[in-house]
Amino acid sequence: MARQRHLPHAPITEALIDIHVIPRDGLTFAGLKSAIDEADFGYYVKNPISQGTFAFSLAPNGQPPQTAAEAAQVGLRLHSADEKYVAQFRLAGFTLSRLPPYEKWENLLEEARRLWAIYVERLAPTRVVRVATRFINNLQLPLETGASFQTYVNKWIDVPEEAPQAVEAFFQRFRLVDSASGARVIVTLALDGMPAPGSAPVILDVDAFTGVDINPTDQKLWTILERLRELKNRSFFGTITERAAELYE
Repeated sequence: MARQRHLPHAPITEALIDIHVIPRDGLTFAGLKSAIDEADFGYYVKNPISQGTFAFSLAPNGQPPQTAAEAAQVGLRLHSADEKYVAQFRLAGFTLSRLPPYEKWENLLEEARRLWAIYVERLAPTRVVRVATRFINNLQLPLETGASFQTYVNKWIDVPEEAPQAVEAFFQRFRLVDSASGARVIVTLALDGMPAPGSAPVILDVDAFTGVDINPTDQKLWTILERLRELKNRSFFGTITERAAELYE
Protein backbone atom coordinates (compact mmCIF):
# COMPACT_ATOMS: atom_id res chain seq x y z
CA MET A 1 0.00 0.00 0.00
CA ALA A 2 1.03 3.63 -0.46
CA ARG A 3 1.95 5.95 2.38
CA GLN A 4 -0.86 8.37 3.24
CA ARG A 5 -0.07 12.02 2.47
CA HIS A 6 -1.32 15.01 0.48
CA LEU A 7 -0.80 14.52 -3.25
CA PRO A 8 -0.28 17.93 -4.92
CA HIS A 9 -1.41 16.58 -8.29
CA ALA A 10 -4.09 14.17 -7.08
CA PRO A 11 -5.97 12.44 -9.92
CA ILE A 12 -9.36 13.51 -8.54
CA THR A 13 -12.01 14.27 -11.16
CA GLU A 14 -14.76 14.87 -8.59
CA ALA A 15 -14.82 15.12 -4.79
CA LEU A 16 -18.12 15.51 -3.00
CA ILE A 17 -19.85 15.78 0.35
CA ASP A 18 -23.41 14.46 0.52
CA ILE A 19 -25.98 14.86 3.30
CA HIS A 20 -29.42 13.22 3.29
CA VAL A 21 -32.21 14.72 5.39
CA ILE A 22 -35.81 14.36 6.41
CA PRO A 23 -37.45 17.51 5.00
CA ARG A 24 -39.83 19.64 6.99
CA ASP A 25 -43.52 18.91 6.57
CA GLY A 26 -45.10 20.62 3.59
CA LEU A 27 -41.89 21.48 1.76
CA THR A 28 -42.45 21.43 -2.01
CA PHE A 29 -40.21 22.05 -4.99
CA ALA A 30 -41.89 25.42 -5.46
CA GLY A 31 -41.06 26.31 -1.87
CA LEU A 32 -37.48 25.16 -2.28
CA LYS A 33 -37.04 27.14 -5.47
CA SER A 34 -38.49 30.29 -3.92
CA ALA A 35 -36.23 30.00 -0.86
CA ILE A 36 -33.06 29.43 -2.90
CA ASP A 37 -33.86 32.05 -5.56
CA GLU A 38 -34.00 34.66 -2.80
CA ALA A 39 -30.54 33.81 -1.46
CA ASP A 40 -27.37 35.43 -2.80
CA PHE A 41 -24.37 33.23 -2.05
CA GLY A 42 -22.24 33.28 -5.21
CA TYR A 43 -23.95 30.46 -7.13
CA TYR A 44 -26.37 30.51 -10.04
CA VAL A 45 -29.13 28.02 -10.85
CA LYS A 46 -28.11 25.72 -13.69
CA ASN A 47 -31.19 23.51 -13.93
CA PRO A 48 -33.78 21.65 -11.86
CA ILE A 49 -33.18 18.09 -10.65
CA SER A 50 -35.87 15.60 -11.63
CA GLN A 51 -36.67 12.19 -10.20
CA GLY A 52 -38.57 9.71 -12.33
CA THR A 53 -41.15 7.11 -11.32
CA PHE A 54 -42.38 4.13 -13.30
CA ALA A 55 -45.61 2.20 -12.71
CA PHE A 56 -46.70 -1.15 -14.16
CA SER A 57 -50.16 -2.75 -13.88
CA LEU A 58 -51.88 -5.76 -15.42
CA ALA A 59 -54.96 -5.09 -17.51
CA PRO A 60 -58.05 -7.37 -17.39
CA ASN A 61 -59.33 -9.65 -20.18
CA GLY A 62 -55.96 -10.30 -21.73
CA GLN A 63 -55.33 -6.67 -22.58
CA PRO A 64 -51.73 -5.45 -22.79
CA PRO A 65 -50.23 -4.37 -19.45
CA GLN A 66 -50.47 -0.69 -18.62
CA THR A 67 -47.36 1.36 -17.94
CA ALA A 68 -46.91 4.93 -16.82
CA ALA A 69 -43.85 7.07 -16.26
CA GLU A 70 -43.54 10.55 -14.83
CA ALA A 71 -40.86 12.83 -13.47
CA ALA A 72 -41.08 15.16 -10.50
CA GLN A 73 -38.76 18.07 -9.80
CA VAL A 74 -37.02 17.47 -6.47
CA GLY A 75 -34.25 20.06 -6.34
CA LEU A 76 -31.95 22.57 -8.01
CA ARG A 77 -28.45 22.19 -9.40
CA LEU A 78 -26.32 25.30 -8.91
CA HIS A 79 -22.83 26.22 -10.13
CA SER A 80 -20.31 28.58 -8.60
CA ALA A 81 -19.30 31.59 -10.68
CA ASP A 82 -15.95 29.97 -11.54
CA GLU A 83 -17.64 26.62 -12.39
CA LYS A 84 -15.38 24.78 -9.93
CA TYR A 85 -18.17 23.84 -7.49
CA VAL A 86 -21.54 22.22 -8.19
CA ALA A 87 -24.19 22.26 -5.44
CA GLN A 88 -27.44 20.33 -5.25
CA PHE A 89 -30.20 21.66 -3.03
CA ARG A 90 -32.80 18.87 -2.92
CA LEU A 91 -35.95 18.30 -0.92
CA ALA A 92 -34.28 15.33 0.77
CA GLY A 93 -30.66 16.40 0.82
CA PHE A 94 -27.65 18.51 -0.06
CA THR A 95 -24.57 17.72 -2.14
CA LEU A 96 -21.48 19.78 -2.91
CA SER A 97 -19.03 18.63 -5.60
CA ARG A 98 -15.59 20.02 -6.34
CA LEU A 99 -14.46 19.66 -9.95
CA PRO A 100 -10.85 19.79 -11.24
CA PRO A 101 -8.49 21.13 -10.24
CA TYR A 102 -8.98 19.67 -6.76
CA GLU A 103 -7.29 21.74 -4.07
CA LYS A 104 -7.55 20.22 -0.63
CA TRP A 105 -10.09 18.72 1.74
CA GLU A 106 -10.16 21.77 4.01
CA ASN A 107 -11.37 23.98 1.14
CA LEU A 108 -14.14 21.56 0.19
CA LEU A 109 -15.22 21.21 3.82
CA GLU A 110 -15.25 24.97 4.41
CA GLU A 111 -17.43 25.60 1.37
CA ALA A 112 -19.74 22.73 2.34
CA ARG A 113 -20.19 24.23 5.81
CA ARG A 114 -21.02 27.63 4.30
CA LEU A 115 -23.63 26.28 1.90
CA TRP A 116 -25.05 23.83 4.43
CA ALA A 117 -25.79 26.76 6.76
CA ILE A 118 -27.78 28.36 3.93
CA TYR A 119 -29.59 25.08 3.19
CA VAL A 120 -30.57 24.65 6.86
CA GLU A 121 -31.66 28.29 7.28
CA ARG A 122 -33.74 28.36 4.09
CA LEU A 123 -35.22 24.85 4.03
CA ALA A 124 -35.29 23.87 7.75
CA PRO A 125 -34.80 20.08 7.46
CA THR A 126 -35.80 18.16 10.58
CA ARG A 127 -33.10 15.46 10.80
CA VAL A 128 -29.90 14.33 9.06
CA VAL A 129 -30.10 10.61 8.26
CA ARG A 130 -27.07 9.86 6.06
CA VAL A 131 -23.65 11.43 5.55
CA ALA A 132 -21.12 10.59 2.82
CA THR A 133 -17.98 11.72 1.10
CA ARG A 134 -16.99 10.36 -2.29
CA PHE A 135 -13.86 10.78 -4.39
CA ILE A 136 -13.67 9.73 -8.04
CA ASN A 137 -10.13 9.39 -9.37
CA ASN A 138 -8.84 8.84 -12.88
CA LEU A 139 -5.53 7.02 -12.53
CA GLN A 140 -3.67 7.58 -15.78
CA LEU A 141 -1.31 4.62 -15.41
CA PRO A 142 1.69 4.33 -17.75
CA LEU A 143 1.09 0.67 -18.51
CA GLU A 144 2.14 -1.03 -21.70
CA THR A 145 -0.11 -3.68 -23.23
CA GLY A 146 0.20 -6.93 -21.29
CA ALA A 147 1.91 -5.37 -18.26
CA SER A 148 0.65 -6.28 -14.79
CA PHE A 149 -1.69 -3.83 -13.05
CA GLN A 150 -0.18 -4.94 -9.73
CA THR A 151 2.64 -2.49 -10.36
CA TYR A 152 0.18 0.27 -9.46
CA VAL A 153 -2.83 -1.40 -7.84
CA ASN A 154 -2.80 -3.59 -4.71
CA LYS A 155 -4.83 -6.77 -4.41
CA TRP A 156 -5.47 -6.80 -8.15
CA ILE A 157 -6.90 -10.14 -9.26
CA ASP A 158 -4.63 -11.07 -12.14
CA VAL A 159 -5.87 -13.01 -15.14
CA PRO A 160 -4.89 -16.71 -15.35
CA GLU A 161 -1.46 -17.34 -16.83
CA GLU A 162 -2.98 -19.48 -19.60
CA ALA A 163 -5.33 -16.71 -20.73
CA PRO A 164 -4.41 -13.75 -22.96
CA GLN A 165 -2.56 -11.18 -20.85
CA ALA A 166 -3.53 -7.95 -22.66
CA VAL A 167 -6.31 -6.49 -20.48
CA GLU A 168 -8.78 -4.31 -22.37
CA ALA A 169 -11.43 -3.72 -19.70
CA PHE A 170 -12.36 -4.76 -16.17
CA PHE A 171 -14.71 -3.90 -13.31
CA GLN A 172 -14.19 -4.67 -9.61
CA ARG A 173 -16.45 -3.45 -6.81
CA PHE A 174 -16.19 -4.08 -3.08
CA ARG A 175 -18.64 -2.96 -0.39
CA LEU A 176 -16.78 -2.98 2.92
CA VAL A 177 -17.77 -2.38 6.55
CA ASP A 178 -15.57 -0.62 9.09
CA SER A 179 -16.19 -2.74 12.19
CA ALA A 180 -15.04 0.01 14.58
CA SER A 181 -17.53 2.66 13.42
CA GLY A 182 -20.11 0.76 11.40
CA ALA A 183 -19.48 3.04 8.42
CA ARG A 184 -19.43 1.59 4.91
CA VAL A 185 -17.13 2.20 1.98
CA ILE A 186 -17.63 1.16 -1.64
CA VAL A 187 -14.39 0.81 -3.60
CA THR A 188 -14.74 0.50 -7.37
CA LEU A 189 -11.94 -0.10 -9.87
CA ALA A 190 -12.81 0.06 -13.55
CA LEU A 191 -11.19 0.27 -16.95
CA ASP A 192 -13.12 0.59 -20.19
CA GLY A 193 -10.61 0.32 -22.97
CA MET A 194 -6.94 1.23 -23.44
CA PRO A 195 -6.90 4.29 -25.74
CA ALA A 196 -3.20 3.83 -26.53
CA PRO A 197 -0.24 1.71 -25.38
CA GLY A 198 1.26 3.20 -22.25
CA SER A 199 -2.02 4.78 -21.12
CA ALA A 200 -4.49 3.02 -18.81
CA PRO A 201 -7.28 5.34 -17.55
CA VAL A 202 -8.31 3.36 -14.47
CA ILE A 203 -11.20 4.79 -12.46
CA LEU A 204 -10.80 4.44 -8.69
CA ASP A 205 -14.05 5.47 -7.00
CA VAL A 206 -14.14 5.55 -3.18
CA ASP A 207 -17.51 6.23 -1.55
CA ALA A 208 -17.55 6.33 2.29
CA PHE A 209 -20.89 6.76 4.06
CA THR A 210 -22.82 6.09 7.24
CA GLY A 211 -26.37 6.29 8.54
CA VAL A 212 -27.03 8.83 11.32
CA ASP A 213 -29.87 10.46 13.22
CA ILE A 214 -28.78 13.95 14.26
CA ASN A 215 -30.02 17.51 14.32
CA PRO A 216 -29.04 19.49 11.18
CA THR A 217 -27.24 22.09 13.33
CA ASP A 218 -25.31 19.52 15.40
CA GLN A 219 -21.56 20.08 15.01
CA LYS A 220 -21.15 16.31 15.25
CA LEU A 221 -21.99 16.28 11.54
CA TRP A 222 -18.53 17.63 10.69
CA THR A 223 -16.78 15.21 13.03
CA ILE A 224 -18.53 12.37 11.22
CA LEU A 225 -17.39 13.74 7.87
CA GLU A 226 -13.78 13.93 9.08
CA ARG A 227 -13.95 10.27 10.11
CA LEU A 228 -15.41 9.31 6.75
CA ARG A 229 -12.60 11.17 5.05
CA GLU A 230 -10.09 9.15 7.10
CA LEU A 231 -11.85 5.96 5.99
CA LYS A 232 -11.73 7.17 2.40
CA ASN A 233 -8.00 7.86 2.66
CA ARG A 234 -7.29 4.44 4.13
CA SER A 235 -9.19 2.84 1.28
CA PHE A 236 -7.58 4.96 -1.45
CA PHE A 237 -3.97 4.60 -0.32
CA GLY A 238 -4.58 0.96 0.54
CA THR A 239 -5.70 0.31 -3.03
CA ILE A 240 -2.75 1.91 -4.85
CA THR A 241 0.95 1.16 -4.56
CA GLU A 242 3.68 3.61 -3.61
CA ARG A 243 4.75 3.70 -7.24
CA ALA A 244 1.25 4.86 -8.22
CA ALA A 245 1.20 7.55 -5.53
CA GLU A 246 4.53 8.92 -6.77
CA LEU A 247 2.91 9.72 -10.12
CA TYR A 248 0.89 12.49 -8.47
CA GLU A 249 3.48 14.19 -6.26
